[in-house]
Amino acid sequence: MEPLSFEFVSVEEAKLILDGAPPAQAEPHWPTLRRPEPPESRVLSVTAMRWLASLPAGARPMELCRRYPRIGNQLAALWPHPTAIRAYLEDLLIDKRGGRQGFPGGIAIELSQLQEYLLQGQA
Repeated sequence: MEPLSFEFVSVEEAKLILDGAPPAQAEPHWPTLRRPEPPESRVLSVTAMRWLASLPAGARPMELCRRYPRIGNQLAALWPHPTAIRAYLEDLLIDKRGGRQGFPGGIAIELSQLQEYLLQGQA
């Protein structure tokens, strides 16, 4: 016979569950779940610099690449793959995890302008 598995809950939590309320989910601790950042992701790659130069001035995410070179490098790597770059931009612009702070205003605007450029079919 297999042993029963259980978790400790308060009487209040057990009552809520028995009354049909879904159990509270603990919020993941994202800093401990995030992969370590490799040193090369702290600088903008040559590929990313070339990619930036290839974009029209109004679509270049300069501040993003300066402050978050890892994201600039990823954007440049995904740029030749339309489906992947659209999904990545959407993930950057829309909080799907809940409770994220988001990018500072100027960077969010740059991402939106880049997405608009991409959607116009200029890429």
